[in-house]
Amino acid sequence: MAFAGVAHAQPAAPLIDEPVAIARGFDAHMQVIDIAPAGNGPLTTAGQRGHRHPASTYAYVTKGAVISRLGNGPEKRFEAGQAWSETPNQPHYIVNASRTEPAQLLVVQIAKAGTKVLTQPLPQTEIPMPGAVK
Repeated sequence: MAFAGVAHAQPAAPLIDEPVAIARGFDAHMQVIDIAPAGNGPLTTAGQRGHRHPASTYAYVTKGAVISRLGNGPEKRFEAGQAWSETPNQPHYIVNASRTEPAQLLVVQIAKAGTKVLTQPLPQTEIPMPGAVK
């Protein structure tokens, strides 16, 4: 699960990739995502290419801080120990909140069984700015 639109996001091998025992027809996926420091890059999601997941997605910041935005909503800063969720196919934008410190996420996704692509880049035409009205 790579995070398209996140410069230098490095997914590790899945920690869990198995059927959900109490929900036939769904699989659970768990993965650690390392996000390199922003360096000279933007500390905002405005104008950044985003992505979406065909799954219910739950992200927990284990290290550092990120700036996250769901769809046309406001940007929110999440630090270690904080979490958010995304609904299936909800546009998502994310950047590391630090120019010098890496960030790390633990991401859990529940998807229909057999779903192979868990992260899809948004088309270039789907890059709304915060506060934009569609």
